[in-house]
Amino acid sequence: MKNRVQQIVLGCLGLFFALSVFAADTVSDKGASQISKANTLVQAGKFKTAYKLLQPLEFELAGNVQYDYLLGVCAVNAGKPDRATIALERVVATNPGYGDARQWLAIAYFQSGDMDRAKKEFNTVLEQKSSAQTKSTANQYLKAIKQQEDAKEVAAKKAQQPYLLGGIELGYGHDSSIATVPDAYSSAYSASIGVAPPPDKPSIPSGISDNFSLLNLNMEGRVPFASVGTYGFVSVDSSHRAYNNHSSMNSHTSLVKGGVSATSQGDTYRFDVARRGYRQQGTETGYTNNSAQNSVTGDVRFMVSARDYWAFTVQYNTPRYVTSPDQDTNQMMYGTNFMHIFAQEGSPLIYFALNHARDRAVRELTNHSPLISSTDVSRNTNTVMLYSQYSFGKDVDVTGMWMKSFRKDTKAYARAYVAELPYGRDAMTVLMLGMNWRPAPNWILHPQWMRIKNASNIPLYGFQKTEFSLSLKREFK
Repeated sequence: MKNRVQQIVLGCLGLFFALSVFAADTVSDKGASQISKANTLVQAGKFKTAYKLLQPLEFELAGNVQYDYLLGVCAVNAGKPDRATIALERVVATNPGYGDARQWLAIAYFQSGDMDRAKKEFNTVLEQKSSAQTKSTANQYLKAIKQQEDAKEVAAKKAQQPYLLGGIELGYGHDSSIATVPDAYSSAYSASIGVAPPPDKPSIPSGISDNFSLLNLNMEGRVPFASVGTYGFVSVDSSHRAYNNHSSMNSHTSLVKGGVSATSQGDTYRFDVARRGYRQQGTETGYTNNSAQNSVTGDVRFMVSARDYWAFTVQYNTPRYVTSPDQDTNQMMYGTNFMHIFAQEGSPLIYFALNHARDRAVRELTNHSPLISSTDVSRNTNTVMLYSQYSFGKDVDVTGMWMKSFRKDTKAYARAYVAELPYGRDAMTVLMLGMNWRPAPNWILHPQWMRIKNASNIPLYGFQKTEFSLSLKREFK
C-alpha cells in the first residue's frame, strides 16, 4: 500500500513537471515572434514602439534573458529608467556577460540619479573584456558623473559660505496726484473741519501731477549655519523718488533688516527685526510726512503640497511721525496667505492674503476742537489682497494685483473735529498690472501701471491717483 502511494505521488509530480515544461515551451513559442518583432524595431531605432510591444508581456516572459535584455534596452531609450533597471538586473543576475547588459544597466542607474551604482557598473564594464566603443562610452559617463560630483561638492561648500545678493533699479514714471490729497484741498478741509484752513496752515500741493525718476538699491548678506537652508541675514534697501517740478515732494525710504531664516522639509520659519525710515524733502516751512518705524516680525510658511503653500505672520510695529507726534501708534498686525501654483503651461499662480492691523495711539491729539474733551488716532485696518502671475516662457512674467483695505477709527473725532463726523471710515482700492521681461541673464525690464482710490466719509482723506512707471533692474547673485 505504501509503495502504491509513493508511485501515485511520484506520478503526479512527474505529470506536474511535464505540464510545466510544456507550458514554458508554449510561452516561449508564443513570445518568440514578439521578441523577434521587437528586435527588428530596435535595429531600426524605434525603441518606444518596441517598448510598448514588450512591456505588456513582462509577467509572462520575465526571466527570459533575451526578452529582459531587449525590454531593458528599450526602456532606457524610451526614458523609463526605473523599468529598465528591473529588467536588466534580472539579466545581470542570471547571465552577467550577456551582450552589453551591464553597460545598459549602468546607463539606467545614471538616468535614475543613482550615481553610486552607475559608477560601480561602469567600472565593472572597464574591467571586463569589452569593445573599445563600449569602454569609451563608459569613460564618458564616468567623466559626467565626476563633473556632477565636483559640482555638488562646490555647491555644498558654497552653501556653507557667506554670500551677497542685491540689485540696482533705475526707472521713470508719472504720478497723477503727488500728495494723495483731494483735488480741492481747501474745500475738503472746510467740509471736514467745519472752517477754512487757517492762514498759517502750511500749503500742501493738491491736485497736481508730475513725472518722476526713481532709484532703488538693495543688498542682503547671508551667513549659512546649522542645516542646509538655515542662515542669518542682514539686508539694506534704499528707495529714492525725485519729481521733475515739485522737489518739495521728493522722498527717500530706507529699510535695514536682520534676522534668521530656516527651512525644514519644505517649511520655512523666519524671524527678523527692522528699522524703516521715510524722509520727504519739503521746504523750510513746509509740512512733511517724515517717519520712522521699528518692527519685529515672525512668520512661518508651510508646504502643504508641491504646489500649495500656507503662511502665517505676526508683526509688531512702532510708527513714529517726526512733525506730527500725535499720529504715533503702536501696531499689532496678524496675517495669513495662501499660494497655489497650477500645473498648466505657463505655471500660473494665485496668491491670496488677509491682514488685520490694530493701531493704538501713543498719546492724545493736540489742537482738537473745544467741543471734544479728548481723543486719539486709534484704529483697526483689515486688508484683503489677490495676486496672480503667468509666465510666457522663462523670460516674461505678467502680473496682476487687486487689494482692498478697510480702515475704521476706534475713537470718535480722531480725524474730524465736528459732531457730524464722529468716526472716520475709509475703503481703499488698489489695482496693479505689471510685466517682468528678462532680456538677458540678471536683467529685468519692468513696466507697471497702478490705480489707487481711497473713499472716505471724511472729505479731507478721499483721493485717487494713477501711476505708471518703467524701470530696469540689474540683479547680483
